[in-house]
Amino acid sequence: MEPTTTVTAPALRNDPITFEVLRNAFKAICNEASALIERVSYAPTITEGHDYSVSILTPDGRLVSHGQRDQAPHMGTFEASIQHLVKEVAEFHPGDVFIYNDPYTGGTHQNDVKIIRPIFHGGEVFAFAIALCHWPDVGGPMHGTFNPHATECYAEGLRMPPLKLYENEVPNKPVWDLIDMNIRVPNERVAERYAQYQAGRLVERRLLGYVEKFGEQVIRDAFEDTMDHSERLFREWVRKLPDGTYEFTDWGDRDIGREDQPPIKVNAKLTIDGDQVTIDWTGCDPAPVASWGFARPALQSATYDGTMHCFPELAPLNHGVVRAINIVSKKGTCVDVEEPTPVTGYCSGAYEKVDCVAMACWGQALQKIDPTRVHAATVNLQNFCTGGVHPKTGLDFVSYLWLEGGQGARAYADGNSFYMMIFIGGASNQPNETLERWYPMYYTSTEAEVDSCGDGEFRGGFGLSRNFDVWGDTELVVLGDREIVGPPGLAGGTNGGPNILIRNPGADKEENLGMFTSKAILRKGDRVYFASNGGGGYGLPWKRKPESVLDDVIDELLTLEKARNVYGVAIDAVDPDALEYRIDETETARLREALAAKDDRPRGTAPFEVNPLGEDLFLPPDELGTSEGAPGPLPGEAA
Repeated sequence: MEPTTTVTAPALRNDPITFEVLRNAFKAICNEASALIERVSYAPTITEGHDYSVSILTPDGRLVSHGQRDQAPHMGTFEASIQHLVKEVAEFHPGDVFIYNDPYTGGTHQNDVKIIRPIFHGGEVFAFAIALCHWPDVGGPMHGTFNPHATECYAEGLRMPPLKLYENEVPNKPVWDLIDMNIRVPNERVAERYAQYQAGRLVERRLLGYVEKFGEQVIRDAFEDTMDHSERLFREWVRKLPDGTYEFTDWGDRDIGREDQPPIKVNAKLTIDGDQVTIDWTGCDPAPVASWGFARPALQSATYDGTMHCFPELAPLNHGVVRAINIVSKKGTCVDVEEPTPVTGYCSGAYEKVDCVAMACWGQALQKIDPTRVHAATVNLQNFCTGGVHPKTGLDFVSYLWLEGGQGARAYADGNSFYMMIFIGGASNQPNETLERWYPMYYTSTEAEVDSCGDGEFRGGFGLSRNFDVWGDTELVVLGDREIVGPPGLAGGTNGGPNILIRNPGADKEENLGMFTSKAILRKGDRVYFASNGGGGYGLPWKRKPESVLDDVIDELLTLEKARNVYGVAIDAVDPDALEYRIDETETARLREALAAKDDRPRGTAPFEVNPLGEDLFLPPDELGTSEGAPGPLPGEAA
């Protein structure tokens, strides 16, 4: 059968210099608006954690650009959001601004609140600006809105179809009152509303400034050129890959809404035919009862994210990539749920599994063409919410935070530690000092989670632990995953370590709270140990350079026991206080020979086991020529 090939997008409409100026200008506009949100908002989730996104879309809802620090789960849902808005609103007027967070028509979950502004020029809608923030609370029975035990969306939080938040630039008071009456700490959320509103106005001013300078048609053509450019790059890459179908499966820990709490399967088949790409998700399990899955717009976003990880030069995401990937799903599955299946836990549940599976499918096609684009699996989000009455101020509070963690190893290099790359490339830890000012917790440590990496010739990144003492009674809600199923390792590398949440570790009343906790009461004097996943490893651990293992031991990332038992490196601690360690080369050679002769490591999906699919489907670094590092330019670099 002859491969199917699509004619590449047409040549540039504008000259190359104008094209580059405007393509980067659209991104810069979104960056500036994102910075405004960061500076005007109140919640540390937004101001410190950067849980926001800003985008520009065409009047028919095609994505043009977004900001560099924006959240990957958000951006791929914006097209569905605008297309639904256009369908629902009969007529737009200058000065109209809409608020919208319905996850079934627009994607993600109720906490991700979009404020959308139609931008007019010449009496017509010229573009749309979206400014999205994760609000720490949008109501429901749980502080922070996440509800691990919800079996319907009605037990989660306030769902809003497109509502007119401003009319002729004047706040629509009934809508503002409706929101404030249904959420906790509404005075803080007013700041986010104003920040998002002003971000949309900023996008409008900057975009219309370019229209005035270059002319309307040049900007319209620049929209199209930007999309066409990304599509051309993507299809050129796909043509280099072997035609065929590539499949991978990952698992969620459990559906706590069912009596037997079964694991949840996420499966995809990626088919390449010429430059045509289809990713079929119909092999996924039925929708869970509890909050873990997501609706189709979020599936699309996760699929684009997994793809963009393998082709980073395509960033920022736009409609050129969107229209080049055919995504097939089945209503009623865990990755295409229907109302009223709960979805607040989507980003800790289905999202990272779809990302992992998409990267693994692409990785199979890429490994012999460009192995630098192959990634093992990464840290899984944990939604960690506390709330109550602050003992010092007497005021209500709600906090929302997560832990960064280990990224998956590459076929040529270790995974990064303490990042959240598949969620927010520009994420940063919310500083302990800020959190202590806002909430009744005293942080005792924030440090690397020792031995948490997935092991391999190239190891995964390390997880992170935050430990704190509670000095005021607080309600805790946690919705996470990857406690039972570790981020998959590849080519004989092991799966990454688990997410962990323990109350009063080491005490007689120690309790494993796990990743599905509702309304646990933290009392004054309780201690909390909260740690994140390490990323999956790549290749056989006993082929890792002994010097690299020694470096991790000196940095107190690996224990001497793991160095010996897993990596086969015998290290003598000569003077630990002076960081003086020495490799016993004779014993190391003996250990490594024994490990290679009898690989009896457990196979499975649990943390630190060898993932069977990852082992069978991926070639080790020595066969790929990557044991000494990248064999050529890194992804996105010129050859």
